[in-house]
Amino acid sequence: MKIKFAYTDPLQLSETLQEYGQVTRISQLESGEGSYSMSHQKSTGMAIAEISASKPLLYEGWGTSWSVDFNWITPIRKANSPFGYCEGFDMNDNSLGGFNTFHSNPGDSWGKYSESCSSTACMLDKKILLDKLQECKASHAIDNLNQSMGLVIDHEAFTQLRKLTRRDLVKGISNPSKYYDLMTICLEEGNRRLFKKKQAKNQRLLGEIVDLAHDLDQMSSPMSLSDVCRHLNSGQASLYRVCQDYFGMGIIEMMTQVRLEEARRSMIYYSTTSDYDNNTIREIAIRFGFKHQGRFSRRYFTSFGELPSQTLKRSKLL
Repeated sequence: MKIKFAYTDPLQLSETLQEYGQVTRISQLESGEGSYSMSHQKSTGMAIAEISASKPLLYEGWGTSWSVDFNWITPIRKANSPFGYCEGFDMNDNSLGGFNTFHSNPGDSWGKYSESCSSTACMLDKKILLDKLQECKASHAIDNLNQSMGLVIDHEAFTQLRKLTRRDLVKGISNPSKYYDLMTICLEEGNRRLFKKKQAKNQRLLGEIVDLAHDLDQMSSPMSLSDVCRHLNSGQASLYRVCQDYFGMGIIEMMTQVRLEEARRSMIYYSTTSDYDNNTIREIAIRFGFKHQGRFSRRYFTSFGELPSQTLKRSKLL
């Protein structure tokens, strides 16, 4: 199954992925319209998907409770920087990431991918995979699965896995067990990337930043930069540098954009389930930390190209 469409609102992407069993919240960290494509196939105990987009997107909370979501990228064009990050792990040609879904609940993982690549996810049943690893006595693979954020794999099995996935995305999955066999070899043969102490610290910090930005309890009372630094136990300079390097903006700007998107999501949901009046916009704005309705409307228009009232009316018509 393949879909491709232009979009004006990244909320469309979240809703589309949710239809395919992926509870994913997407933030677009650049303004403007974009295009998005996804190929998707399901079978017993597994699923595969390949996505690409014309804008860099931050995915937060992908995955399901039953699966481990392994991720890799396929370059579309050359890039000087990494093609994306999976839980802070730099994604390049031979990178396999997404292991954090092994020990977590849906919503605990994140990834940011650029427009210079497509990203493929291979979702395998946790229990089946672990049983397979134990049956093969693949102790190194089990260790990698338990401890790694990501692996660098230069092995024929990874090449075969990529080829199999691309074929099955077109024709459908005919042999699910082959994915477990190939992933077992990849996990056994893959090498952990050795990070410098500073890089390892940045990996942990990135996850905390994404989690804090999407913390609904914090949204009603926005944190100052000094509050954020205390909460994350990080200095302003290092926090600013990490956010700029990985997300292209400061953390306060990022958190504000996420609050705007959550306010937009709330308005779309509200307009399709309830009647609304002029107080609705004010109530939603305050809920997500925007105390001044006029400033909220201006920022909202800058981000989404329409006023909050237009969003409510348009969604009601749909």
